[in-house]
Amino acid sequence: MIWHVALFNALLIASCGYALWCGGPPERIVGGSLLLAALATMLSYSELAVRFRAVETGLLATDLMLLAVLVLVALRADRGWPLVLAGLQVDTVGAHIVKAIDPRMISVTYALMIAGWSYPMVILLAIGTWRHRCRLIRYGHDHSWYLRCAHTSDSAP
Repeated sequence: MIWHVALFNALLIASCGYALWCGGPPERIVGGSLLLAALATMLSYSELAVRFRAVETGLLATDLMLLAVLVLVALRADRGWPLVLAGLQVDTVGAHIVKAIDPRMISVTYALMIAGWSYPMVILLAIGTWRHRCRLIRYGHDHSWYLRCAHTSDSAP
């Protein structure tokens, strides 16, 4: 195994494991989703001889599903880090779109554009989980989701 793949897998397992074990619902959902996306990615690569020469449709499908989960979590979670993760995932999906528009894009560039944001994503998940733990210790609770408040007639103007 190439060293950077081993490094990423170690970061992924550590970060997602931490989120699943110690995180609130947003951290657990994202941690599980990142693990599932990593597994789906490994199973959907093209043959090595033609990998990244055209749009990797299996990776695109995986990246779109992960984007949908991240956007939903970002819209509902009472956290800032899911917004950043969703934005990074938009960049990843954008790489697929660029490859579809210009198939002459260099294969290595396409591969790096797809994989490059994965490292900051798993690191942000770990930081988000750590901050969740800090809020629990400091305040005794941590709201996971935005609470929708209905306006009533007796509320102050």
